[in-house]
Amino acid sequence: MELLTKEIKRENLLLTRAQRKMLEYILSHEDESIFLNIEGLAKKANVSKATVVRLSKSLGYKGYPEFQKELRLHFRNKLTSTSRLQKTVGKVANEGDVLIKVLQTDLDNIAETLKQIPIQEFRKFIKSIDLAERIIIVGLRSAYSLAIFLGIALEFLQKNVWVVQPGIGDMWDRMLGLKKGDIVIGISFPRYTKQTVEVLRFAKQKGVKTLAVTDSLVSPLAQYADFVLTARCQLDSFIESFTAPLSLINAIVTALGVLSKNRSMKSLKELEDIWEKQQVYYNSTK
Repeated sequence: MELLTKEIKRENLLLTRAQRKMLEYILSHEDESIFLNIEGLAKKANVSKATVVRLSKSLGYKGYPEFQKELRLHFRNKLTSTSRLQKTVGKVANEGDVLIKVLQTDLDNIAETLKQIPIQEFRKFIKSIDLAERIIIVGLRSAYSLAIFLGIALEFLQKNVWVVQPGIGDMWDRMLGLKKGDIVIGISFPRYTKQTVEVLRFAKQKGVKTLAVTDSLVSPLAQYADFVLTARCQLDSFIESFTAPLSLINAIVTALGVLSKNRSMKSLKELEDIWEKQQVYYNSTK
């Protein structure tokens, strides 16, 4: 966004009064403006549709669609829950449309995730977890659900796991105890949580191996990770779509189980025995 802002400021000297008004509206309402069509944007800023087109061309774009595409690229990681919902509302007519759209988008996300993951990177990711003496998982805000799921699944395989709990306040105290043999897994998707990035940076600086589960190789997590697995999470809603990331985590845990099959079977059998003795699960026959 900084690069775009500098470009805009440089060109701003050549803009008309109406164009400057239009530009000021876009920059101060970025979460909303990137989803509006020409008519909607012109109405919001109280300018003509021609002004929107001329502004786009004055900034070096062929037209408003190209300018809007560039704005979306730069503002992508700053989308608020409100603007996501607004985008969804503008594209559906009823609840049935929402159901179809969300499920179809999730299917597309999984298909794209499968295409974009290099098998060799996946194998290295799995091997790193398998060799770790202790696994620290950090995923905050909505990504905490993914961190908890991964942590529980790894404990099924008798791994030594610490899932960082948000709000406890002891995270950095415990991070001082990172040592060789540990591995830190960061999980975050747009909008990325700053603390997750900082944890990976800290671990990397201490020489501890780091892994990331995120949405792309240009994610801020990726620059501090030894190995990165990406999952597509696009969804026109006020919440993230974690269907593909969750499927990826399922694949990670399953691959770990297969990698050390005998040890995994032994661990799972021990768990089943204690679950049975402690009556953890409902049994209709008793």
